[in-house]
Amino acid sequence: MKIWYITSEFPPSYGGGVGMYVDIISRLMSEAGHQVVVFVRDEQDKEERVNKNLSYVRFEANGNKSKAYQRMGYWTALSYQYYEVVREYAGRNGEPDIIEAQDYNALAYYIIQYRLLEQDFLRGTRIVVHLHTPTYELARINREAEYVFPIYWIGRMEKFCIESADALVTQSEFLKENILRTFPEKEITVIRLPYEYKEEAVRYECGDYLLYTGRLEYRKGIMQFINQMVPLWERGNRTKLVALGGDTYFSPKDRNLGEILKEKNQKWIEEGLLEFKNTVPPDEFNRIVARARGIVIPSIYENFPYTCVISMWQGCPMLVSKQGGQGEMVGDDGKRGLVFDWDIEGDCTKKIEDFLALTEPQLRELGKQGQSYIRELCAADRNVRAREAFLAQVKEQPLRKAFPVLNARKASKLPTDVEKGEKGLLSVIICYYNLGDTIMETMESLAQIDYERYETIIVNDGSTDRKSLDRLEEIREKYPRVRIESIPNGGLANARNVGSLLARGEYISFLDADDMIEAGYYRRCIDVLERYENVSFVYSWLQYFEGSDGVWTTFNTELPYMLLGNMLAAFAVVRKADFVGFGLNRREMEYGMEDYDGWLSMVQNGRNGVCIPEPLCYYRVRKESMTRVMSNTARMYLYKTLEERHKDLYEEYGGEIYNLVNANGPGYLWGNQTWVQPRFGHIIEAAPKVELPVSSDEGKVELIPDTTYEQLKWENDILKSELEVIRATKFYKLHLIYGKILDALPIINKARNRKR
Repeated sequence: MKIWYITSEFPPSYGGGVGMYVDIISRLMSEAGHQVVVFVRDEQDKEERVNKNLSYVRFEANGNKSKAYQRMGYWTALSYQYYEVVREYAGRNGEPDIIEAQDYNALAYYIIQYRLLEQDFLRGTRIVVHLHTPTYELARINREAEYVFPIYWIGRMEKFCIESADALVTQSEFLKENILRTFPEKEITVIRLPYEYKEEAVRYECGDYLLYTGRLEYRKGIMQFINQMVPLWERGNRTKLVALGGDTYFSPKDRNLGEILKEKNQKWIEEGLLEFKNTVPPDEFNRIVARARGIVIPSIYENFPYTCVISMWQGCPMLVSKQGGQGEMVGDDGKRGLVFDWDIEGDCTKKIEDFLALTEPQLRELGKQGQSYIRELCAADRNVRAREAFLAQVKEQPLRKAFPVLNARKASKLPTDVEKGEKGLLSVIICYYNLGDTIMETMESLAQIDYERYETIIVNDGSTDRKSLDRLEEIREKYPRVRIESIPNGGLANARNVGSLLARGEYISFLDADDMIEAGYYRRCIDVLERYENVSFVYSWLQYFEGSDGVWTTFNTELPYMLLGNMLAAFAVVRKADFVGFGLNRREMEYGMEDYDGWLSMVQNGRNGVCIPEPLCYYRVRKESMTRVMSNTARMYLYKTLEERHKDLYEEYGGEIYNLVNANGPGYLWGNQTWVQPRFGHIIEAAPKVELPVSSDEGKVELIPDTTYEQLKWENDILKSELEVIRATKFYKLHLIYGKILDALPIINKARNRKR
């Protein structure tokens, strides 16, 4: 088989057990005759040929500086980059049979998205997600602020990958059970981790200290275990505890956990009973393990730690918690080590005392039993055979027929009087009001599309200026098949409703008279709609032009996030019956957001939306556009109206909405949930670093360096237009550092006045 591994960790920088696993399994599977490629982020771009069956593709993380990347958080952009690298490699070398992606931080998110959305991408490939421990589980157990961006969204991406994968595999029954609490309908296969030991000369020496091996992380139980050791030290026990591993951030205290532990236990450190050591190379690690009296793994949540595998492989006796794969490795208490249960009060203390009371022969016997067991359980040949059998079954699985949707709602029945429209026909509806300056560009863009079965309907919403009326006559002459319907001015919501009822097509799409689309946009949207019956509308990222050059990198319309802000523009291609049945615009939304209300209504009735993650539509940014002139009072009225119209949704997800707002402020309304938001919650694209020539008595000034500007937004492009005013005056240095937007207002006003 051709097997590709997707990982964020790999030698020479392991990071953790994920990197060690991919290193071992890629070599083992290549030695078994499979064609193996490993894709990994790195500090440089290069391909390495290890042997005839094994290659490494390394690429610089977020090396692409496109506008889309600038609008993503690190892990989201990295996931997109993995897709681009994999796609380019597949174009040169053909598709694999299997892609195995590690779950951590959803590296396969966009690979899976594109596999679902495109007919010709990885259609013969099956995607396996390997569950080590997803970020959303780590955040919960480590008491992190789960709703803070980007942690919350990374969790959403991971859950999408789990829901969408062709197969799931993990190493322990413990993690399987915990994942099934969130995904009770999924099947998860358990295959233990493989291991190849390189230091056969290192043997257990039965030393005089207990050794904890692992990161200083809350879920690893080191804080709790030290608390259990303290009473023993206070009673005079002189057994030393050595903690070997790197430090991690502990969210509730806003400090590294190692700092907290050292500060709290300074007395025991000074007495030589507690020692903290940083991570060491593998050969030194093995020697430290062998010299310990026993190995401690006290995790309150763990999968299948390699530290336990390595220690048992060397014949070391184990003292472990029940809460994880280490408990499964050791087995029944006293069989291959001692096992305690954190859920039983006092059990840990008792088992520590029992372990310290064991004689050297007893310790060596426990280690011998554990060594024999683990070498059989994680043997390379056994592991390869298990994975080959598993992947052979996965390879034969059919592709899914429904698009995966998180928190999907049951589809409501359509009203009986709704017409579905002519099969395969697309109706493009252009709502038109005094846009004579731009509509011909829109028509020229539409004329280039590669979808032949479409009609164009222009709804003239009572245009009044001469130029705009003349343009309609030009369109009649140049595009005789275009239907033009003139109505009294009733606003955008009414015009869209009129157009949708006039449409003859199975699919409809709204196109503003100042915007444009890529030639292949409609074809790609309709391909998705024809493939998935549970998808009702399809849209894409937006490319801004004229007043801005940024990219709106939006996501699928999933609850509850969709309730916090509009996730798409009106460009979407939508099934006419679903739009007329559930998505018609309401007059009470006449001040704006009418399309947002319609999309919410559709989702509320089980009509799902999907985003093609490419900028296939071009949105003109104008000073006089509705979203830019909307007052804050109007905006708040509209949000209140939305809450009243969709009360059951807001009630169902009220807790999550509260937590998201409380954690992030209002920035999600204008920005991207994958970013770390500044305090004011606003975002703007980074401006280039420039030097502007000015008069001789003023010298030169530097305008808005990237590092001070990239995470700010003040009403999005409104601020950007003001900066253009400042740029034109060539006098002022504007400092926008995180939330200090108010400091800039006097400068902006002065620039405006000078320009006038």
